[in-house]
Formats: sequence, structure tokens, C-alpha cells
Amino acid sequence: MKQGQVGRLEYALLVALVALTGLSIALLAAQIIAPQPVAVAGLLIDRLSASVALLVAGVGIVVYRFALRYLDGEPGRRTFLRWLSFTVFAAYILIVASHLLVLFGAWFLTSLGLHQLLTFYRNRAAVHPPARKKFLISRLGDVALLAAIGLIAWQWGTLDLHIFLANLNAPTVPPLAIEAVAVLLVTAALTKSAQFPFHSWLPETMEAPTPVSALMHAGIINAGGVLVLHFAPLLVLAPLALLILVLAGTITAIIGMLAMWAQPNIKRTLAWSTVSQMGFMMVQLGLAAFPAAILHLIGHGCYKAWSFLRSGGLPLPTAPAPKLAPAQTLMIAAIGTLAAIPALALAAMVTGFDPFHSPGELALSGIVALAIGQLWVACFQAPRAPAASMVVPALAAIVATPLAALLAFGLYHGAYLFYSPALGTLAVPSGPLAWIAAVLPCVAFLLLVVFYAVMPALGRTPAGRALYVHALHGFYIGTIADRIVERVWTGPATTAEVKRA
Repeated sequence: MKQGQVGRLEYALLVALVALTGLSIALLAAQIIAPQPVAVAGLLIDRLSASVALLVAGVGIVVYRFALRYLDGEPGRRTFLRWLSFTVFAAYILIVASHLLVLFGAWFLTSLGLHQLLTFYRNRAAVHPPARKKFLISRLGDVALLAAIGLIAWQWGTLDLHIFLANLNAPTVPPLAIEAVAVLLVTAALTKSAQFPFHSWLPETMEAPTPVSALMHAGIINAGGVLVLHFAPLLVLAPLALLILVLAGTITAIIGMLAMWAQPNIKRTLAWSTVSQMGFMMVQLGLAAFPAAILHLIGHGCYKAWSFLRSGGLPLPTAPAPKLAPAQTLMIAAIGTLAAIPALALAAMVTGFDPFHSPGELALSGIVALAIGQLWVACFQAPRAPAASMVVPALAAIVATPLAALLAFGLYHGAYLFYSPALGTLAVPSGPLAWIAAVLPCVAFLLLVVFYAVMPALGRTPAGRALYVHALHGFYIGTIADRIVERVWTGPATTAEVKRA
């Protein structure tokens, strides 16, 4: 292919992606006007599927257009663009699928397309180990999803998702079957969305072209969350599955955040950020805060696509930021968190969001309070002139607190109202496991706040420097996974060869 030339098929694929994006806009607009689910040929369009489908189609068209220029002159550009389009269309079908076999087919094809994109530069030795690791993890997810589908067909006698969800409490179905299906689905979701202990491949895929990173981190990685959202009415009846989601998501979020802080490379920083953000999304899903998880999924997808596509740019110069002592940071964070409590109470009255509706929403409110505390820290750490007083950041933090509370609760309640026609009336998780799931992330994120405050001082100690090295390498979970993969799948690009490359 000559430089700058676009073949007919590649142009046709571009037009098809534009048409898909236009169709998605029209479908979402129709659902906004009249939220009536539309089912056809194993597919279903409602407000949830239309929103996420628009995200995938929109990111797909932007990434495709970027790839045309990014790979200009590359001999394999045609093949890359075809696999890119294939992956986008497969992910789109996955989002709108309502027949379980269609869903599994799209689930598998999305993984296949992503594998081809990850191994685009086949002559680079570093490409193959993470791609193989991801491939094997995805097959584990396939087995879990297939087992869940088989159990549904056996116990409920249907492969239609909505018929299954409408008959969850059929008298002929043992309660253990509900928990078993839910745990299998959660396992599949954890493998797809790079959750602990299946996460290490994601930050290692930096040899893939930047368009692959943008598409993967903004869209494909959300597939596990989409799967959980498909089965939300089932999961609220399975407290063990929700607890697994929260536990895995909390561990993933903490590992991802610590590793992200240690990275010197911008793309690896973004990759570990995705790991952490996907962990928090799983926490939201495990807390049964499904509307909040949908907002997070869409917002993170848009932000991460933008971040990767601009990762080659140079950062703008900024004024030096003031350095706070650990005790000052902790004090400011504590004041901000306490100030958030009355602000959140006021926001609940204004917006109609009820933080006491469920243990999960109460936990989510606590996490928002911790986030507002970090907003206070950010205000005092913002770059400013050396002679500037502390009055300006204090006033900024005081003003930002009620605004942040109103924004958070307003968005959560608005998402609940908007997506309730798609999610339906869900049971409220309660009981000991629901409260354990609610307390766990709050304690973990509180400890993370404390760690962030003492990190500058800790970094000057031998223990802190050792922790930095461990975090830089993702606490060696990827190394352990590499050894397991090498026993299962040996080939021309082993870990030892990558080290020599």
C-alpha cells in the first residue's frame, strides 16, 4: 500500500463505523424519548445497551481514524484496520446481545480480535508473552461463561436472557443454582476486565500500537462489567458473588493504584490506572450500585481513549506545587472528609439520592466523602505563587465541597432514574455478607488515603524504597503468571528470550 492510500475495503469499514455510530445515536435518542426495550434476532436495545453501544461505536470510529494516520506507511495497516473493525463490531454485538449463545459468540470473537491486534508486531519478542497470558486467561473466562450458560439451560430450560431473568425464582430451581450461576458469571467477568489475579497482562501490552491501547482500555476492558450488568437481577440474589466482586475489585484497585504511582512511563501509568479503575468499577458492581457503575464505565471509557491517543504529547509547564508534610496532608484530608458529611446530607435532600437505601449505597457515600477529602488535599497542593497565602485554597475547598457532593449524588440519582427502565426493580442486598462487602472497600480506601499522605516520608526509608521497587514490578504477580503460562504454552518467544531481546 502506498503511503496515505486507503483501500476500498478500509474506506468501506470507515463508512460502516460511521454508520454504526449514527445508528447508536439514533437508538439512544429513541430510548430517551420512549424507554421501551426493542428485541430482535437475539439482540435487545434499551437505555443501558444503547448508551454503552454508543461508547464502543464512538471510540471505535475515533480510534480507526487515528489508526489511519498512526500506521500510515506500515505494510500491515490493511490487516490491522480489518481486525480493528472486526473487534469493534464483535464488542458491539456483545453489548446488545440477549440470546446467551449470541452473547457467548460475541464474547469469544471480541477476545479473538483483540488477540490479533495485540500481536500485530509479531516480530517483537515482548509482544507474545502478555498476549499468550491474556489468551489463556480469556479461555478460562470462556469456560466459566459456558458453564454458566449450560447451567441456565439445564435448570431454567431457556437460552433467552430475559426469559431467564424473569423466572429466576422458579419453584423447580434449587437456590444453590442461582449462586452457582452468579459465581461462574463473576469469574468470567473478572477474567475479561483484568481483575486480580488475572490482571497482570494488561500493563504488559505496551508493545501493541497506541490505537489498540485506546480501544482496549476504553472499550474492550469494560466487557466484564457489561456482563455483570446484563445479569444484575441475578447477582442481587447472590451475596457471595457480590462479595467476590468487591473483594477482587478492592485488591485490584489497591494494587493498580500503588503500581501506577511507581511507574515512570506514561503508557504504563495509564495501563495501571485502568487496572485500578476497573477494580473500582467492580467494587461498585459488587455493592449493587449499578447506575454508578454505568456512569463510571462510560466516563472512564471516554477519558482513557482521550488519554492514550494524546499520550505522545509533551505535558504543559506548570508552576511548582507546594509540598505538604504528611501530618498536614492527613489533617487536611480528615477535615475535608468531615466537611463532606453535612454536604452529602444536604445533597441527599436536594437530589433525592438515599445513601441509607442499601449497605452498598452507604458504602459508596463513604467513598465519596473520602474522595472529597482528597479534593481538599488537591486544592492545597495546587500550583500557586510562592508568596500566595493558604486562604485561597481553603476557600476553593470550602466552595468545592457542596458542589462535589451535589454533583456526585445528582449524577447517581439521575443515572438511577435514567437506567431504571433497563435495570428494572432490583432486590436490595442485605445480610452479613452485604455489610462485609460494604465495609471492606471503605476500610481499604481509607488506608490508601493514609498511605498517600505518608508516601513522601516513607519513600526516604529503606522499607519505602523497597516497596517502590515491588510496586514498580506490580508486586511480581505477572512474573508468577508468566511461569504458569510457560508451563502451558511454550513457543519461540519465552520470557527468557524477551529478557535477551
